[in-house]
Amino acid sequence: MKITRRDFLKSASSYVIGLLGASFQPGLKRLNEFAGDTPNVIILVFDTLSARHLSLHGYKRLTTPNLMRFAEKATVYHRHYAAGNFTSPGTASLLTGTYPWTHRAFQQAGIILSKLADQNMFQLFDGSYRKAAFAQNIWADMFLYQFKKHIDVHVKSTAYSLEEQIHYNDGIWEKDPLIAFRSFEEFLEQDYGMPGSLYFSFFDKFRTFLANEVEFRELRKDYPRGIPNFIKYKLYFVLEQVFDGVAKEITDLHEPFIGYYHFWSPHEPYFPHRRFIGMFGDGWNPPPKESHPLSSHAPVDELNHARREYDEYIANVDAEFGRLYDYLEDAGILDTSYLIVTSDHGQLFERGVHGHVTPLLSEAIIHIPLIISAPGQADRQDIVSPTSCVDVLPTLLKITGGSLPDWLDGNLLPGFGGEDKVGQPVFVIEAKKNPSSSPITQATIAMIQGDYKLIWYIGYAGYDDVYELYDVEKDPEELVDLSKSHSDILLSMENELKMRLTEADQPYRGKV
Repeated sequence: MKITRRDFLKSASSYVIGLLGASFQPGLKRLNEFAGDTPNVIILVFDTLSARHLSLHGYKRLTTPNLMRFAEKATVYHRHYAAGNFTSPGTASLLTGTYPWTHRAFQQAGIILSKLADQNMFQLFDGSYRKAAFAQNIWADMFLYQFKKHIDVHVKSTAYSLEEQIHYNDGIWEKDPLIAFRSFEEFLEQDYGMPGSLYFSFFDKFRTFLANEVEFRELRKDYPRGIPNFIKYKLYFVLEQVFDGVAKEITDLHEPFIGYYHFWSPHEPYFPHRRFIGMFGDGWNPPPKESHPLSSHAPVDELNHARREYDEYIANVDAEFGRLYDYLEDAGILDTSYLIVTSDHGQLFERGVHGHVTPLLSEAIIHIPLIISAPGQADRQDIVSPTSCVDVLPTLLKITGGSLPDWLDGNLLPGFGGEDKVGQPVFVIEAKKNPSSSPITQATIAMIQGDYKLIWYIGYAGYDDVYELYDVEKDPEELVDLSKSHSDILLSMENELKMRLTEADQPYRGKV
């Protein structure tokens, strides 16, 4: 009898679930063996997940019923911010507890300055911890390779892909993955109007065509829009398998452990299972916003269509999270573990922008979820003061008995030992075109303090040294720019922002 790919995937999924069941009792032994005052830490990062699209935070569409269920036994941060508007700066800040102007990974596919690479989450956790990490996003995986001497279990970004192929992190380049990635990026994937290699890029695109139209034909019945994939890197996957794989990785860890798991979804392309397609055909669209001068001026109809597809994909990811959450709870793993759910950045469908490759720092692109459940937590706690992703690492160190080095930019989170300081500033930096070892001269920087948000545009042709000021408490959609009418607030925030930037740039002044 011929076995189709869909039959194989169903069997594989059942096999993984069987493995989870088979290892469940030994897993409990391992968990109980080291049970004590040292809790486990499980961090789930969902790439490109905007808090503004979560029903948990009041979004009109019911996108996240499972996150809402999880939140009833957790601490929910309602004004939590990424440190950048795309993967490299946002992830590096989460993993180091420092802002992009400190770690300098603010370029696309950028990495942390080598002299700072040892200042990371995994190095700071006590040596008794088993340290595991998986980043399905290749740009985030670059940081794991930078931290590899501090990580015990590094699961490849390609681990749960549907097809085996030569890639930058294969064993062939085990000693030089960062160099291999740069070569892979420039030779096959970079597009400057023509491919890096005419022959090999054509061959790669032809292979991708065959995979989509022939190899995955059966699977396309369940994924009519396309098989979920990591865009240009052609890494195809099925959400169920990725989540099952992560569940097994967690089960196999000995306590105490810290596990960092960075999922590619719901990053575009928005390819959910057919069960979720069309679920938001409600005709609702938010009021349109005028295109920003630095936007790509995408049409409103196009933005609304993309928004609906994004919402559907979030619902699919939420369903898989619900499955994983139930498994961790039923297995008793959450009895001894902190579970953190967050993102690296959000996504825009407004002001003429679809995506996050933009100079803009609107709320939808930098307001991200942060939900933390403590071992055995039974009640919900809500925090409404501004917090940053750089606050996560110092907080985790505090609650696990670690020490906090003085180079951390973050503070303890309210609810876990930190003070609820409404006036404490939070910063977001977008500087993808700025050299990493030079002072920041082309960037967008946001400062959130209390109810106000100041955005400063630096070095853009026709939009240099421009400020926007919003009262995000009264005007969460950022419709009314107060920079002219609230000059006293603007001046106070401007002075603090410029002082912070001057301090951050000091080590790089005089460099070309």
